[in-house]
Amino acid sequence: MHLSTKIATNYSKELQELGFTDYEAKIYISLLQNSPVTAYEISKNNALPRPNVYSALDSLEKKQAVQRVSLDPVRFVPVKPTTLFSRISKVVQDRCLALEVGLEKLQPEEKTHYVWNIDNADEADLKISQLILAAKSHIWIKAHYEALLPHLEELKLASKRGVSLLFILFGDANQIQQFNFSKNCSVFAHEGDGTVVGLGRYLITLSIDFKEALIVNMKEHAGAFTQSEPIVNLADSLIRHEIYLAEIFRHFSHLLEEKFEPGLFELRKKYLPKDQIAELKQHIRKKKFPVKPKSK
Repeated sequence: MHLSTKIATNYSKELQELGFTDYEAKIYISLLQNSPVTAYEISKNNALPRPNVYSALDSLEKKQAVQRVSLDPVRFVPVKPTTLFSRISKVVQDRCLALEVGLEKLQPEEKTHYVWNIDNADEADLKISQLILAAKSHIWIKAHYEALLPHLEELKLASKRGVSLLFILFGDANQIQQFNFSKNCSVFAHEGDGTVVGLGRYLITLSIDFKEALIVNMKEHAGAFTQSEPIVNLADSLIRHEIYLAEIFRHFSHLLEEKFEPGLFELRKKYLPKDQIAELKQHIRKKKFPVKPKSK
């Protein structure tokens, strides 16, 4: 098969990215198209200086990219790409693993954990996916159920790996139950009934394995991720107290509503910003007096 100059040049550049020299790359590509051949024939067919060809063939043999198939005259054939690149891939993977282990040991015991900013929705979704897929023991999430729908399949895969999942969700009972998909799941409606409070419609809080935390506002497309122990503990504590509240509402909701009105409105209006108080009042009103569909 004869390659166009453009395609051959592209392959040559890719090979050079893997450590081949310009001559080595050109000779290997040439041998794939025409072999077995001698060094002289390679030089003649590709307009390459003969001394450079001999040097490159010697190097390619050491790389186990070509091999001799005759002695007088010496002819060369390429090693099959599947064999060559499987070996290169393994060598690179082993080297990277060894470097990862070795260089990790160079870091001081007391590591500085930074807070990384998240500046757009795509970055937020990608980071959420990465955290879910890398979780080993547990995932705790507080969010509106709709914000997690794009990650539902990833969460199911995590559950199949044995990861424990705990959800504090905004939304009504029927909506949030779709996240109760395995015995590894614990699903709580926020404060017992899933009423949206403050930024609850847009805010996602994740805590992973007591080691990582993410908080992101999907409306503003802004958030942060960290492995900082104090901040992770803060996220853990937040979600843990939401669980306590959900359990308390499960048993004493009538007493709490009697004292503070639905949605703890009388309590919250002391501490929420004015715009969030007004929004909460509307949510409670809609829940108490739902709009009936017009009869045809």
